[in-house]
Amino acid sequence: MFRVSQYHRPKSIDEALQLLSRPDVKTTLLAGGVSLLVSSDYDIDQVVDLQGIGLDQIESAQGKIMIGAMVRLQRIVDNKEVPPLIREMTRLEGPNTIRHAGTLGGVVINADWESELFAALLVHEAKVRIRTQDGKEVVPLENFDKIVLGDGIVTGVIIKENGRTAHERVARTPADKPIVAAVGRKDDSGNIRLALCGVADRPILSSKDRIARLSPPGDFRGSSDYRQQISEVLVERVLNQLSG
Repeated sequence: MFRVSQYHRPKSIDEALQLLSRPDVKTTLLAGGVSLLVSSDYDIDQVVDLQGIGLDQIESAQGKIMIGAMVRLQRIVDNKEVPPLIREMTRLEGPNTIRHAGTLGGVVINADWESELFAALLVHEAKVRIRTQDGKEVVPLENFDKIVLGDGIVTGVIIKENGRTAHERVARTPADKPIVAAVGRKDDSGNIRLALCGVADRPILSSKDRIARLSPPGDFRGSSDYRQQISEVLVERVLNQLSG
């Protein structure tokens, strides 16, 4: 059971960073609140709510889109400037109630192994904007994790708009999280990026040649061997769509 002693709603990123950097207080960020509700870390002392510092804009310029970390998932689904693959994978991130609460920053930080949205961000060459007390940093999504973030704050994600995309998945029902899913994007120069979810502890960039070297975790929905074999099938389908 949570025993949060104090709630903070800072008015600036600098104020939020100061609250997070206190060594004697275990503090966590509260964005949409979805991650905190399912957290098993009951030692959290205080929470910092980021709703008061902005970070909720979607901007398009020079072939790229910047989506603020506090943008709710449903806004991404509804925004026609966002690439279709990103919008559709955001819709699959959860039911309407989750999409109205959850934020893009939460998806990036949690890197759920079943997140088709995270995989779609990877193929759209996503870069994560971070603010720390030392300044600003931009990190490719494939290189980003909580260790890289440290006591910093994710402020947004930059993705490329162009390209042809494809998506294939296997799930128990259309509404379920995928057992395995593959997404791909061919950019205007003909370069292809592939990403998989359901085959590692987080969605990963991959290639047709690398699939044989995967060692997916297994569960009641599919063994490791099954997930690897399905990955090969789904990647082949995605490549066929991108080359057709």
